[in-house]
Amino acid sequence: MAAVMDGGIRSRLASALESAVRELGVTQVPDLELGRAKNPAHGDYASSAGLKLARELRQAPLQIASSLAGTIRIADGAATAEPAAPGYVNFRLTPEWLQQLVAQVAARGPGYGAADIGRDERLQVEFLSVNPTGPLHIGHGRGAILGDSLARILEFTGHKPEREYYVNDQNTQARLFGESVYARLHGDEPPERGYTGAYVTEIAEAARRELPGIEALPHDEAEQKLRAFAIAAMVDRIRMTVGRLGVRYDVWFQESALWKDGLPQVAIERLRESGFLKERDGALWFGSALEEEDGLGEQVLAEDEDRVVIRSNGEPTYFASDIGYLLSRFEQRHFNRVIEVWGADHHGYVSRMKSATTALGLDPDKLVIILNQMVNLKEGAAAGTGGKMSKRAGRFVTLDELIDRVGSDAVRYFYLLRSPDTTIEFDLELALAQSNENPVYYAQYAHARLFNVELTAAERHPRLREEADMSLLAQPWELDVARQLAFWPEVVEDAARLMEPHRIPYYVHDLATAVHRFYHAGNEDGAHRVVVDDPLLTRARLELCRAARHTLKTALDLIGVSAPERM
Repeated sequence: MAAVMDGGIRSRLASALESAVRELGVTQVPDLELGRAKNPAHGDYASSAGLKLARELRQAPLQIASSLAGTIRIADGAATAEPAAPGYVNFRLTPEWLQQLVAQVAARGPGYGAADIGRDERLQVEFLSVNPTGPLHIGHGRGAILGDSLARILEFTGHKPEREYYVNDQNTQARLFGESVYARLHGDEPPERGYTGAYVTEIAEAARRELPGIEALPHDEAEQKLRAFAIAAMVDRIRMTVGRLGVRYDVWFQESALWKDGLPQVAIERLRESGFLKERDGALWFGSALEEEDGLGEQVLAEDEDRVVIRSNGEPTYFASDIGYLLSRFEQRHFNRVIEVWGADHHGYVSRMKSATTALGLDPDKLVIILNQMVNLKEGAAAGTGGKMSKRAGRFVTLDELIDRVGSDAVRYFYLLRSPDTTIEFDLELALAQSNENPVYYAQYAHARLFNVELTAAERHPRLREEADMSLLAQPWELDVARQLAFWPEVVEDAARLMEPHRIPYYVHDLATAVHRFYHAGNEDGAHRVVVDDPLLTRARLELCRAARHTLKTALDLIGVSAPERM
């Protein structure tokens, strides 16, 4: 039996299918759309190869599918192929291969599913990076968990990601934050559009204690010190909050460091020399060369203030910092790719950053931007916030409050249950339920059951050392668990390649379902329990439990959720 760690069974079936297609005389093989069969009655995988090749081979799709099914040779008897109307080739994984797969997965342990897709690609994952002007609210948590889970998956698949938080410490919001703290320090109301939350007063009082004489300093000097103090305090608070979720950063990169290094200035000069900047009304705008090619220059400049690089008063914008940040990552620190996780409210900024990347002479495909939608709390949990969440007005449900209420596991799991482009409705009641309806409880209970079974086996068969006879795993529910194990490598690969961490909890649920069915079969008939009088049968089933437990724990680890041994 060949090793199963060669990219997964899907890649082996795809190679066998392509070889069979070439044997039919096709030289330019199209995408044969090999994927998981939607209906288990049709097998485990299916390809519309017959339909895809009908025009080139000038044959009926079903005839082509029949020829392919008879030609395909799959090593180790891993699967059988059969034609299906109107032109599909269906694959069924064989019991014999699944049985041997279990033994190999159990032997591999938590490393099963790991791959070298990345080939040590050095990349940056920059996520969350909200202005450090207030506590994190529930909406911010989604970006933190999405970015952290993605970094975990990329590490597992042979990439070298560096996690970074970009600290906006000198933009307009940072200055308003400093002014708000200054106002509270002197017993005044914050300025217009300033920050009014109670935490601002708390920081002002902390500054009074830790910065002796701060009240007596001139305004400008005091504001700069207070701004630095306040931002440092909020960064510490953000670090502690995300730390409760198991989120860590390798680098906390300050915006001000860009200006100290002169990178925004370099970027501006490069864009100026290339004709991508234009002066208008005393301000410096980006995009004229790009937009004038489409005849849109004046209209775009007039309507889109976000393209301003230097304001008419000489003050740089956040966009000026961002183009310098591009040079920092691609040219100074030499990341091959940069992956940014943003809130959906930044959707209009995506094309601008892509255009800026191109204008700077960088590859825009190396800048990957993932947007995530909002989070809403169900069951009136946000009552009392006074409407839409706002850091300035101090109206929000903090991420810490949510973690206090349901725990970090539930927060992480629920935030990944939907694709980033879908709004999440966080159901507090469901997250707290200890029942199968709660997907976190359902998954963790499956792991705890597997662990408990192994303990029971050790007590009943303390000298169980026989080599496992995997052919004894013949029951459909046993093979269903093995089948889910076979799917794991491709799930990991797709999650990494498509940058979709939400595929992992989907898989966890499917594997947990198979595990619970396997466990309940023993409850319905004692002969189907893992631990029985027959030590050989116990040994084989115990191997299945170990393989499933290792894989389930690995999957939960990749999304930062614990795998408890008892519940």
